[in-house]
Amino acid sequence: MLKLDDLTHLPQVEGLIAQIAAGGPGLVVVAGLDPRTAVLPRGEAGLLPSGRATIWRILMREMLDARPRQQALLVTGDPSQRLPRDLRRRVQFASWPPGKSHAEAIAEAAARGPDLLLVERLDASSAAAALHAAAGGLRVLTQVDTVFRGAEVARFLLDLGVSRELLSALTWVVAVERLPTLCSHCKVPAQPDPEELEGWCQSFSDFEPLLREGTYFREQGCARCRGTGREGEVTAFDIWHPDPGAGAVEEQPSGLPIAAYVLGLAARGALPPGDVQRLEAGRLRRTYRLLRASEQATLEAKVALERRLAELEAANRVLQQRTEALISLESIGQALIASTNLSELAGRLCRNASQLCGADRAILYFLRPESGSAEVLAVTGWDPSLVGMSLEAQSVFGSQVGNEPEPCSGFPPGVPRQPTDVTADALRAALRVPFVAEGQPVGLMIVHTSQKARFAPGEVALLRAFGNQAAMAIQRAGLTEALRDKVRQLEAAQAELVQKERLEREMELARQVQQSVLPRVFPLVPGYTFAARSEPARWVGGDFYDVILLDADRFGLVIGDVSDKGMAAALYMAQVHSLIRAEARRQRTAGAGSPPPPEEVLHTVHRLLQELGRSSKFITVFYGVVDTASRRLTYVRAGHDLPILLRAGEVHQLRGEGLPLGFPDMDELYLSQEAIDLQPGDRLVLYTDGLTDAISPDGRAFGRERLIAQLRARAGVATADLCDALFAELAAHQGTADQFDDMTMLAVEVH
Repeated sequence: MLKLDDLTHLPQVEGLIAQIAAGGPGLVVVAGLDPRTAVLPRGEAGLLPSGRATIWRILMREMLDARPRQQALLVTGDPSQRLPRDLRRRVQFASWPPGKSHAEAIAEAAARGPDLLLVERLDASSAAAALHAAAGGLRVLTQVDTVFRGAEVARFLLDLGVSRELLSALTWVVAVERLPTLCSHCKVPAQPDPEELEGWCQSFSDFEPLLREGTYFREQGCARCRGTGREGEVTAFDIWHPDPGAGAVEEQPSGLPIAAYVLGLAARGALPPGDVQRLEAGRLRRTYRLLRASEQATLEAKVALERRLAELEAANRVLQQRTEALISLESIGQALIASTNLSELAGRLCRNASQLCGADRAILYFLRPESGSAEVLAVTGWDPSLVGMSLEAQSVFGSQVGNEPEPCSGFPPGVPRQPTDVTADALRAALRVPFVAEGQPVGLMIVHTSQKARFAPGEVALLRAFGNQAAMAIQRAGLTEALRDKVRQLEAAQAELVQKERLEREMELARQVQQSVLPRVFPLVPGYTFAARSEPARWVGGDFYDVILLDADRFGLVIGDVSDKGMAAALYMAQVHSLIRAEARRQRTAGAGSPPPPEEVLHTVHRLLQELGRSSKFITVFYGVVDTASRRLTYVRAGHDLPILLRAGEVHQLRGEGLPLGFPDMDELYLSQEAIDLQPGDRLVLYTDGLTDAISPDGRAFGRERLIAQLRARAGVATADLCDALFAELAAHQGTADQFDDMTMLAVEVH
């Protein structure tokens, strides 16, 4: 029987688990990521199962052992599952039948007043019900499949729609993660830097004796571990217990952070210290690989379904063909008279002719006198790719066309001999059937058979009569098709003209609307001058810029670039622009005068974009807030091009890391907030990549270096003139080449 001692390697965990086991009412959550084997096999791409379910069962046993006389009630959708033998007599099952929700099953189980309520799965359908049971005075133990830890789980529950009042019932979060341990055969000692060790001890004082006395190692690689430096696994814990009197629970740190636990394991030689720095990156990488594997599994399932559908459609076609063969055909003459579609008529003629004379193969040529050519309209038995082929009329009809069917030999004109077509060598008899209407040839059919040496006279006579009817029908169908083509061309030209006029009106209106969104006049801010210029690649574009007055002492600078062009990008740009303006001007708390910092603004906008619906687009954004009193610029760069700061003849680039907003399936946005003090005489230039990517007629890009050179050369030019001069330089560089991307620039000068 697996016990907690088998999985914990530091005494701090045992003490906290004992507190959980002996604790009172509240919700205890075991969190960890355990991907389904069908989606991602164990160890695939470095992703190890967390062992969450094992820890959940061990904690269940600990909580029951702490109170030996108490019983537990397990809410599960699978009552057939088996618990460890020592737990079966103390745990009862409460399943829910079809038609009843998970939340209803939890509520009914809670009404029975168990000593310990076990909820097998925590998700959007069960979170509120589990917390409500805990708030009602029950001890509730559950588990959630997630990469979140500590307070992140509390925020996750808020995102699921749980009220903040119910969230107060959340008392513990035990997050677990399995990490690969160092290979005991090849690991080598590697003591940490004294300053780094001192930083660990200050950050995690509870672990100071262990960290100072520990022996540290790093991976090396050997044959036993296949050069990876890792062999075996170890469980890492993150234990979070909120303090109700310490403010918002979702902001409180973990009592036992996973970083401290990993350092403790490193001090005991199980892990290299570098694993601490790789925790967050590893979590993001594992999440991405899991999502990618899930997408691949979905794609494979889709391909399998499409393959099965194609097989069913093929079987259905065979069934239809056999059914049609059993249905009596209507009168051939009536069918020919009723048919006006040339291609349909040609296919019917080939099929009917084959049935009339027992031919194996047939090919029908249609004479087009205006071009002096003969077109293959239909085939039976021959390669279907021959349909549509055009030949010289002379090579098909010869110099004279008679009215009577006549025998012939060899392959039909235009039909090549294929080595794989072994049945073609068995053809024994062939017959040319001319289609003549009003004394003029309109077509020719050639039929072949492998069943007999020649066609019987009755079959020839039948084909003669068939050819006379077919000639009139095919002539009429040809004329009808020509008339239809002319009508379609006329309608298409008219519709294209109407569509073009309507599109031009709509695009002009869209251009006016977009221009109204972008600021025409910048706010007057003492000590600062603003100028901007924007040219979309099409009527409308996906770039935007703005200068936003936040309060008497602050203003915001923003520029963005949507990953597309045209109307769709313009609509997405307008949505993001309005969200940023609204969030930038929102007060952080009621009565407080300070606007939210840039990092918080873009995090909120990204979350709102995710909630408004998944999109294939994303947007790069630079957003900064300038404090006019201190001239301090605080900013974030969400994947946007590096801004350029001109100062005393020198060029500086504003750094910072971050990912674009709106990426599909990326709930957590990584941004680094930076700050810089501006000085009088500084000139800050924000731009989109349309400037640097502008292509000349010979394929050369304008480039960032040339942009910097142009800005340095015009250091003394007024800000507005700088924008005009730079765009004139861009126009000269592009010449006759097309503009492939929107170009936008926003310049700020400090006085």
